[in-house]
Amino acid sequence: MRLKLPTHLSRFPAKIDLTHQAFWRGLPVLQSETVQLRPGRPVYKMLQITGRDMLILRSKVEPKMASTIVPDPDWMVLVAPVSWLGDYVFNGQVARPFDVFVSAGPDGYSATNERRHNLAVGLRKSRLRDACANLSGRHVEDIALDDQRIALGPALGTRFHRRLLETIAASLEKPLAPGKFALDAVVENDLFSELAGLMMAETIEENAISSLNLDPLRVVRRAEGLFEDRGTDPPSISDLCKAANVGATTLHLCFNDVYGAPPISYLHAKRITQARSAILTEERAPPSVKDVALSLGFTHSGRFAERYRRFFGEYPSETLGKR
Repeated sequence: MRLKLPTHLSRFPAKIDLTHQAFWRGLPVLQSETVQLRPGRPVYKMLQITGRDMLILRSKVEPKMASTIVPDPDWMVLVAPVSWLGDYVFNGQVARPFDVFVSAGPDGYSATNERRHNLAVGLRKSRLRDACANLSGRHVEDIALDDQRIALGPALGTRFHRRLLETIAASLEKPLAPGKFALDAVVENDLFSELAGLMMAETIEENAISSLNLDPLRVVRRAEGLFEDRGTDPPSISDLCKAANVGATTLHLCFNDVYGAPPISYLHAKRITQARSAILTEERAPPSVKDVALSLGFTHSGRFAERYRRFFGEYPSETLGKR
């Protein structure tokens, strides 16, 4: 699916390729993780527009990726997929053109996609509730912010995408850091009112699909928790089933719903992606590629290096050399 945009909105400015970790650093996020699911050069293009109570994020990612984001409890996220290849899956729901996904619950969200161009808006919940209450005349405590999918449709969806892209383009004159820019306070106030109106509009409520089915997401989270706890001793399918309290068939269905991959394939991809992140970490260079491999349970250096090369197009030693 692809949305045609004016040239000045469809292009990214130069020099904004960032690592996943660098992009999310300093944002109101409790957990952020990206797992590369298919071989390919890991290319991220990301922009962040920062206001006081609002963040606008634009990203482009080439290979097939699974991303998990858990925002700070006082923040919520509106995710608007713009274009992608194949299926774009958000918490087990397949996106349609001009859908907007609202993630406001404690579990955050997981999205799986390939060659995707994404827009997202992070909003402080307390301020959005105030704005919705002012527009609707309701008491602020009666404003419920739930996980849902909103079907904007082509006309409203195109206007929504362009409004965000034009705001991003106008913010590029106020750089804060590589790939990060300041959001004008007046523009932020206007956007809060518009987004509150969008959330409260009758036409949107009629097209909203109420609460997403989060059961697959919770199953996946429990299995991933055991995987991380076991560190260098990877769990078996039986171990994962016990942790998630489901059978093997349900476990496979849940991973395929959320990530588009069976559990072992996904978790292996997660480990190899973590290895690349460890090699590229900005805090300090790892002592050696072997140390990274062993810390993640790869006991055979040669096999690890060859698998890494097949996945990322270069040996881990070459990645380390580029630091």
